[in-house]
Amino acid sequence: MIAPGASRRIAISDLLTLGGDDRIVLDPRTRRNRYGSGVEPETGAAEFASTTASTISSAALDHVAAYFEALPPARSGPETYRQAAQATREDLARLCGLPSTAAANIILAPSGTDLHLMAADLARGSGLQPLETVMADPNETGRGVPLALRSQAFGTDAAHGTPSEIGALLPGAVAGETTAIDLRRPDGSPRAASDVDADFERACRGRLRAGRPVLLVLVDVSKTGLIAPSPACAIELKRRYGDQLTVLVDACQFRLSTESLAAYLAADFLVAITGSKFVAGPPFSGALIIPDGSAPRLRTSNLLPALSNYSGREDWPNEFNGRNVLPDLPNFGMLARWRAALYELKAFRSCPAAEIGAFLSRFADEIEAAICAIDGLERVEAPLLKRFDDGGWDGAATIFSFRVTDGREALCPARLQALHERLRQSSAGGERAVHLGQPVTISCGESQPRVALRLAASVPLVVEALSAPDGGEDVIARAIGALAITAFRARHG
Repeated sequence: MIAPGASRRIAISDLLTLGGDDRIVLDPRTRRNRYGSGVEPETGAAEFASTTASTISSAALDHVAAYFEALPPARSGPETYRQAAQATREDLARLCGLPSTAAANIILAPSGTDLHLMAADLARGSGLQPLETVMADPNETGRGVPLALRSQAFGTDAAHGTPSEIGALLPGAVAGETTAIDLRRPDGSPRAASDVDADFERACRGRLRAGRPVLLVLVDVSKTGLIAPSPACAIELKRRYGDQLTVLVDACQFRLSTESLAAYLAADFLVAITGSKFVAGPPFSGALIIPDGSAPRLRTSNLLPALSNYSGREDWPNEFNGRNVLPDLPNFGMLARWRAALYELKAFRSCPAAEIGAFLSRFADEIEAAICAIDGLERVEAPLLKRFDDGGWDGAATIFSFRVTDGREALCPARLQALHERLRQSSAGGERAVHLGQPVTISCGESQPRVALRLAASVPLVVEALSAPDGGEDVIARAIGALAITAFRARHG
């Protein structure tokens, strides 16, 4: 199906930019997408940008090329895609520690934003009532997420078509409303978890009293490493309100152990994950996992026909009746990106959980200490991660946010963005390129928003550390070096 040798890799590289939206289209000049990543493996860079996006590894690219070459012949492209999409759901279920039957509850999508659009449509049901959504501050999730949750176009392009103008209500949709809860104070410090929970509970209660369907979005974890509301708060709200309230766990960073994932599903929460953040597959591969409790109800839901711009029939399991309004169009670009992510995830799942946890805890201690010690960096506080009482590896922080100064003042958004872009290029002095998470707003309470960069651990880094003779010391040293280079370039350009 794909020509052998170098041409085979080129064909796969081209495929990685298809079947998404304008966010993964390559700039003709830089050959990078909006996230700053390309489609060809990049050697020598300090790669710590997984909280935004990563560039595909050479091994994953070869794996995807071989996978496509080995696809069995079928009568048509759609038939080939149907078989491959089902196999992808089955592989994902297995690597998530779920029973094989869970594949019948997994919906594939190009991105996390697309997943929010689909989850909102399912939560709305077949009624004409507008959906009320309670979510975290969009600065902690994604710019397009509130639009998607209100069934509004969130991009200038889509996997299978061109939606209306950004912000326009999708044809046939009922306008919904979103309530955003602040997770940080005006100075950027995190609010008390009890106060955040109280705000979520109050907002959900008020919306439910109006008699409308409500979607509660629990973010785990946010762009700066926060969880909100607490799982305990969401579980209590779900227990109290039942099917009146749908809970979606925005785990699109996928910094989640199999035990935590299982606990969320057992609580009857929908879970959105991607293969393009912690797992470090190329950007734009998502999956919505439906819990067994809600599956019978959601499988009978009608779907908005306008979803045909974003999703194809075979991206949904056969059990979902609403899929029949979607086009029988394959998305081989999304499939290629998922196969790359599954390649990385398989290697990660082969590592002992205790060793993963030990390394990530050591990594967190070293990185937080380095941020505090390096002149010109200011740590952005994030509380300890608390979900369930399982003590899994995902209790360790893997996202580290920090502000950057030039020796006199913190960099403003424009200057921090410019620094982020300069870091992606090797310096004239031979310093390696540094890939960090894009600048994120942590506070808008001042005349100039407070913004931060992010350094993140990823699946490939953990696998590398646990297979290295030095136990991961080189990985930690590269990360600290990336922080030092960041501070130096902020001062000296």
